[in-house]
Parts: sequence; structure tokens; C-alpha cells
Amino acid sequence: MNWEVLKERCLASIRQGRQERCVKLIRLRAVGMTLFVELVKRDPDNGEEDVKDLAHLPRETYYVSEPYFGEFFAAFESGKLIATSWGWGDWNNFLRRLKARGYYVGRDTYLSASKILIPHVKKTVSAGLSDDGEVVDPLKILDKTDYGAEPLRAAYEWIKSAYTGRNVEYAWYNVITAITHVATSPLRDQWYLKSRFIDYVVYNVAPYGYNVVTYVLEKLLGGFHAFNEYHTVVYDVLPKAYILGRRRMAAALLDLNRLPLVLANQTKKTLKIYKYVLETAGGDFIVLDKQGKKRIPNLRGLIIFADDLYKIPTQRRLVLRWDPQAPRLDTLSMCLRQLLRISASTAPAPLGETPPPIKPIYGFAARLWRKYRNRFSTINMLPHLVEVVATAVAQEIHDEAEEVATFTERTVDSLTDAFIRAVRQDTKLDDVVLS
Repeated sequence: MNWEVLKERCLASIRQGRQERCVKLIRLRAVGMTLFVELVKRDPDNGEEDVKDLAHLPRETYYVSEPYFGEFFAAFESGKLIATSWGWGDWNNFLRRLKARGYYVGRDTYLSASKILIPHVKKTVSAGLSDDGEVVDPLKILDKTDYGAEPLRAAYEWIKSAYTGRNVEYAWYNVITAITHVATSPLRDQWYLKSRFIDYVVYNVAPYGYNVVTYVLEKLLGGFHAFNEYHTVVYDVLPKAYILGRRRMAAALLDLNRLPLVLANQTKKTLKIYKYVLETAGGDFIVLDKQGKKRIPNLRGLIIFADDLYKIPTQRRLVLRWDPQAPRLDTLSMCLRQLLRISASTAPAPLGETPPPIKPIYGFAARLWRKYRNRFSTINMLPHLVEVVATAVAQEIHDEAEEVATFTERTVDSLTDAFIRAVRQDTKLDDVVLS
């Protein structure tokens, strides 16, 4: 079998005359789809080698410089991500993760010195769109096809049949917000969020929000596989929360992920479990160790569906009140994000037995980013960004679905105008009410 020496590191050498000869080295050798990490003792006289295998790693093992989550070790099998580290200092744990997947990892002190041999690459690994408009899917589960207006038309028809009155508009606003989070995911880096962009939590107070999440948002965001692997939608509480604890559970939700996060069926009790997800919203970090070296940024756009408005960690809030008779609410506690509240006032029509066939929107969202990225990049506030994306969506689907395009622009423009009026009326922005 053909093999190739990728890199060597000399550990010990001797001088013979005027020459320095390496007699002990660590070598990284590629054979097929495997990287062999070897300890080599070399006879200085005849060059014969005594080779000891230290580890067998996937051929696609790299030290990655990622534009959104920093630097870390990552291993892939046929392009699918199977293991990562927290950073340069997490090499031993990275090897343990590979060993748990069946790769050979020996017990030798020289292994710690072998990480310097791993190839360095610049690569976008986190799920979302890359800067050049490609759908980044490290787990190889997303449908990247651009279905054009088809998913939006199907979602619109179902929402029209399931909801009545203005609730149709409010449900549709959540759809466009989810598309916005995907289409502008290349903007969700720490510098942009912290320095210039005002992000919002879209908080739906709607006992019937479960339906639009289950039958529309979950499918638009990739269906069951994305729900299961990328946690695009979480109902109630993530099962592993009780095993990992709140901080580690939050890390599992946020690590290497820039896709939208929809928290559905939330109550006062369950929202407390997502404390660290909410506290770090808008690009802040979850710190996993006392030294502060293991840090994960929150780069996911949040949409919440709850049965009431509860105190969650948010700095200021925007209340979009569907029911004009609802009482004014107390100011929430401090945090990084603002809050956009949407309250449903009527129940939807009875649902049919068969869910609507709605395709994912990743390919379409990638098209939006490639065509309108310059326009998206000039916006510094989520409600305005949703408005700009809605206009782009309407332009792209107008010929295929004119009714949906017109409804999209009219709905989002109306809600954004209400937002602007409320901001002008309340300069403190600690309790802005839209009616």
C-alpha cells in the first residue's frame, strides 16, 4: 500500500563528524484513510528503523482555524465531523474521543508531542453558511437543494389554513425570522455581534405556537435529522440536560453551531434550565473551566415559544402585543439581548392528519446571502434585518409565488413600522410595547 510521510519531529540526535543525525523522532505517516503516528528509533550507522505505533487517526485530522469558533483539533470521516477538541491544550481529550470511536490510541508519553505534526488548515466547520455562501454541514445531514419558492408556498398555505386573523401574520413573522437567521449566519461572528449588531430574542407567548413549530419551522430547518443532530428545535427540555447539567447542556447546544435555535413548549421551569443559553445570547461566551480557557460563544439566533412571559436574562425588551387587553408587564432583569415578544390570542383551526410536505430552506437561504450579502451587512438591528431579508425573499419568489411575496413584504413592513414607532415613543427601550 502506498504511504506518504507528512511530517517528522526529531526528539534526539547525535553528531557524527560534521553531521547531525536524528536517532529518535516522531513521524506522521498517511496510509490510505489513516494517519499513523509513530515513534521511530533510527540506527545512525545503517539507517535501520525500529518503529512503534503511537496512534492511528483518521486521514482527515486537522488543527483547524475556524472563523467563528477559533482554533481546535477536528477529525472527519469522508467529510463528516466525528470529533473535536476545545483547543490546542485539549489534545489528550481529543485522542480519547477518537479512541471511543474505535481508533487505536496507545499509552505513551510521546503522544503529547505529536500534536505539532497535525496539519493546520483554515476551514469553516460550524453549521450555517460560509462567507462564500456555501451550506456548511459538518454532520452531512442537511438537504442543501435550493427549492425556490416551494417551501415558502407550502408553509404559507398551511399557516393560512391553521390560523385566523392577525395570527397568520405573527406566525409568518417567525418563519421569516428563521430564514433571516440562516441567510445571515455568516454575520454571526463575535466581532459583529459585540461591536455593531443589536440582536433580539423573538419571544412568542402563544399556547398554540407548538403547531407552527412542529409543522412549519422544524421542517424548514431540516426536519428530524437537523432536529436530532443540530438541535434546531428543542421541545421542553433537551433530554441530556439532566445528565450534563445546565452549563454543559448549553455548550452542547451552542458548540460549532450558527443555525437558529427554536425553544418550543417552554414554561417558567424549563426556561430556567436554559439560563446559560439566554445569558450568553448575542455572542457572549459560556466558560466551562475555572481558568476560562474552555469558552464557547453563543452565535445562534433564538426564537422562543412559551405559555407566558417570564423573567429571562435580557437587557431590554420589545413587546409585540397581539392582544390589546393584555396588561403591561414588569421590566425584565439585565442581560445582553433585547426581547421581541409576540402573543397569540386565538386558537388555530383543527389540524389535518397528514403534516404538510415542506422542504428545507438552506439552499434558498444560501442564494439570498450570495445575492444580497452587501445589503444584509449594512444592517445593525435584527428587526430591520428581518425587514431587509423579507424584501429579498419577495424579490426572489415573486414570479413563482406572487401572493406569498406580497404577503411577506406587507406583514414584515407593518410589524417593523410598529417597532420604529414604539422606539420613538419610548427612548429608554426598557419596556417597548407594540400593539
